[in-house]
Amino acid sequence: MSIRATVFVKGEYYHIFNHGVEKRTIFEEEQDMHYFLDRMQDFNVAEAIGGKYVQNLKKNQYRGKASILVEIVAYCLLPNHFHLILKPVVDNGVSQFMHKICTGYVMYFNKRYARNGALFQGKFKANRLDGDEALAFLSVYVNLNFKHHKLDPERYLIRSSFKEYLHPENPSICNAKIIKDIVHECGGVEQYQKYAKQQSQYFLEQKEAIKQLAEL
Repeated sequence: MSIRATVFVKGEYYHIFNHGVEKRTIFEEEQDMHYFLDRMQDFNVAEAIGGKYVQNLKKNQYRGKASILVEIVAYCLLPNHFHLILKPVVDNGVSQFMHKICTGYVMYFNKRYARNGALFQGKFKANRLDGDEALAFLSVYVNLNFKHHKLDPERYLIRSSFKEYLHPENPSICNAKIIKDIVHECGGVEQYQKYAKQQSQYFLEQKEAIKQLAEL
């Protein structure tokens, strides 16, 4: 069995991403994205309740009664792949979280579309953030990833946490404090939006170089 090179350390930030096998579509309909996002909240539980991991929880219902596995910092779901930024809060939190999310989603997807076999392209990929300014930089890369692929949200299924950054007082999935800290670091919502626009253009221009770096 292969050993993952990345060691997930509590308190660090990680860029997590994966594609559909052979770059196939992994989100066929809007309901699929809703299911994935709902499970990101439902399965983010580190402790057992009633003798087993809790499934199908109401949003944040058990916070305080059970430890979460990770803090969700940013996400972007595109038709054939996804990007996340996660901060583990328990040992092995990222691995546990991703195993539950991906396993649960594959079971759902295969049943819904009457198929068998793998859906994702092997193990999820993971890179640790390095540097004080990396988090704001990477948040833009994830939040606006669809722009780097020139995908129009009006034509393609896309879900991103960008709106949570523009309205940090009312996040729905991501950690509110982390978002507020990132936005504050950039000088506020308006400045973050300007920063995002500038960096998104940079990512678009440097797409191939960044892709190669991410896959190292």
